[in-house]
Amino acid sequence: MLFFVLTLGAALCFAIGNILEKSGISCSVKKASLKQPLQFCKYVLKNFHWWAGICFSAIATIGYYIAMAKYDLSLVQPMMVLNPVLTALFGFWFLKELLTKRIVAAILCVLTGLLLSSKNAAQNTGTQDIFSLWIFCLIVVGIVLIFRSLHKDPEASDSLIIGAGFGVSAAFYKSLAMDFMLDNVTISMLPSLLIDFRTLAYIVLYGIAFLYSQIAFTRGRALYIIPFSAAIGAVLPILAGAFVFGENFPISKIISVSLVLIGSFLFIVKRPSKKSK
Repeated sequence: MLFFVLTLGAALCFAIGNILEKSGISCSVKKASLKQPLQFCKYVLKNFHWWAGICFSAIATIGYYIAMAKYDLSLVQPMMVLNPVLTALFGFWFLKELLTKRIVAAILCVLTGLLLSSKNAAQNTGTQDIFSLWIFCLIVVGIVLIFRSLHKDPEASDSLIIGAGFGVSAAFYKSLAMDFMLDNVTISMLPSLLIDFRTLAYIVLYGIAFLYSQIAFTRGRALYIIPFSAAIGAVLPILAGAFVFGENFPISKIISVSLVLIGSFLFIVKRPSKKSK
């Protein structure tokens, strides 16, 4: 029961937070562009919607991190894909946005996958290989840098950086949680925790991802950025669960995770093609 409270609550708060942050930044960018960073930051910090979104995201992050410390990454991350599901449904209910056949198929894939995964809920089967974690991180960073150099579309690059940053930082957090029992931190643990290079890697990756999430909302579509980054942010911790933490992957989990990931990628909205005049 606690597993679903933590993960479903986090997904709901993330979806609300994303919408509110996007709303606040969209209002601020009308008053000052990123070419005027001080003015832009001033308007953002004065915006109630942005602060409300940050608060919802902070609550979501707490629940998400408690869940990651207690349960398998390969179970927690698929639940986070409910973020774009809820975003799409909120858009339909409150903003009267259209639910396309592609979005309906995505929702069905995600929900079916999560129903199949429910029998594996609340498992914590992993061990860890710290050397493999660093190799995993370097490979992901290398792929992101290559993609960014070859792909000039900032919307896609920003979304990839956001997803990669949050996804790999989740793997570092899980590693730290396994060694330091982060669901029950004591003051005596803090010195060892703060000098651990994994803590620094987590802070840097999470900070970059958060910064790019705010920048991306100023120059891209939320209906593209949120699903794309959520998909990448789900794929990477699941891969880390398999190759870094040695989590169990029975057939039922493989099928459920595959359905969730297929659904998450179906949420990505392509940029409309420009019609020749």
